[in-house]
Amino acid sequence: MTAPFLTVVDLRLIEQQLNKILKAKLTSNDQKIVAAVRELAITELRERLTHVDEDIIKEVETIEDTIGAELFFQSLKSYTIPFKSISEQGLQKLFKKDKKLKLPKLETIDWQAISYLSWLDKGTNRQYIVLEKEGEYTALRGVVDAHNPIKGVCSICNQHSVVHLFTATVKGNGDNYTSYSNYICNDSQLCNQRVSDYDKLQEFVARNLI
Repeated sequence: MTAPFLTVVDLRLIEQQLNKILKAKLTSNDQKIVAAVRELAITELRERLTHVDEDIIKEVETIEDTIGAELFFQSLKSYTIPFKSISEQGLQKLFKKDKKLKLPKLETIDWQAISYLSWLDKGTNRQYIVLEKEGEYTALRGVVDAHNPIKGVCSICNQHSVVHLFTATVKGNGDNYTSYSNYICNDSQLCNQRVSDYDKLQEFVARNLI
């Protein structure tokens, strides 16, 4: 059996580009327009997924409808590397300064569907974010204004969405602290479905490390 080689971000990118093709087929009777959209989508995949077998990208070109797309995505899941699951003890270690850390329900999480783990403690208005790469975890926390969402562009998935302000306080030199604020998706589950650029996610995390 082939070992998993697709990241969740890779899977989302394939999904987004395929959806562009299917949308063009549904909304346009002009085959030249459909062909142009398909060519742009396939080019995007080839440029960004250089580690992916060409046969997978070629298969994207053959899909004609949503049923075919769903079957294709299901087949890709067996090749997808999941977010490495973490225990409650592991989370407590990452956020050891939070003595009364409210934890998410880990048993409900589909680790093959997330690029980052996030949850909100409504009691403290703190949002916690965990990034995983090759078994190593990076953690950040911030205070959010979740009660006043607006429409904007998310700093994580870079998509238009309903967002809230996430403010992280980062320790600098000596006793100095600096606060950084970014708008991110109000719904982290939806955001995970839209993340198709891992660099954007890493940049966000690097700016806000605790």
